[in-house]
Amino acid sequence: MKNKPITTVFIIDDEFPRDPEFRARGIYNSAISTNDLYHLAINCDWENHLGELQQLIKDIVSNPVCKEEGHIELMGFTSPTQALYSIDQGNIPNIIIYDWEYLNAPSYSLNAKNWLLELLHTAREAFIFVYSKRRDEIPPFLNIAEFAKFSERFQLLMKGGKIKSSFSAEEFILQYIIGSASNSGKIKIDGIPIEFAANNYLLSASDILYLQRILGNQYVLDELNNVDFLINEASVEKILNDSEGFLYYNEEKKILINPNENYDMEKFHPYGKLSYLEVVKKFSIAQLEDALERGVLPV
Repeated sequence: MKNKPITTVFIIDDEFPRDPEFRARGIYNSAISTNDLYHLAINCDWENHLGELQQLIKDIVSNPVCKEEGHIELMGFTSPTQALYSIDQGNIPNIIIYDWEYLNAPSYSLNAKNWLLELLHTAREAFIFVYSKRRDEIPPFLNIAEFAKFSERFQLLMKGGKIKSSFSAEEFILQYIIGSASNSGKIKIDGIPIEFAANNYLLSASDILYLQRILGNQYVLDELNNVDFLINEASVEKILNDSEGFLYYNEEKKILINPNENYDMEKFHPYGKLSYLEVVKKFSIAQLEDALERGVLPV
């Protein structure tokens, strides 16, 4: 698998630490470079609620995909207007980490909504993580017709929060960035470093969510300990096989059935068993999850 083109990531947040030397040099007046963001993350004090963003910057820049292979470029902005100006100048982001709160904006939620709309219109290919410590206050601003056509291009995350009781928000963002920039790299699950390699079952690092939703977060973590914290084709097969999970399958009607549902199985005759791994090989990991959730799945 060939590596992907450089992935450009914008981080928009008005609370980056203000380093006196950086102030004197005017660093905060335009795009803050990858190296300068890393300097801030390593050498400056961050407010407690910004600790997760500080660690995320460290994890991105120190990752071999960024540090050694050069496939990720970070650019920091202290306001959305700076980022929009940079886009007008030809710096086109693939991913945007967008802080919702702007302390100097008197009606920040209204302004944040309008800036987000402008970013969605202007950075047409970018996926945007709306990143906030006040996540639960934001949906009323986003659940409106203006955002409906962009629903596949942004996700609301709480700083330091969890994704379905699995990854932290920052771990999920890291996985998304690494998966966009390369077919392999170092990621984290519950703070544990994991080596990921794209394979026939999991194309991107964020696809690990399939395993966790199907098998449970703790089970996957325990299994990763048995495969040297490496996710590749062989380890995915082992994790699925060790679970001893299975579905019923009617070949004639092309139907998968979850055995944990209380169905009258007589109406599905003739049927046989397929292990989780057999289901994934024959169909896909997404269809395995769908069958478990829906109970019966035509395939």
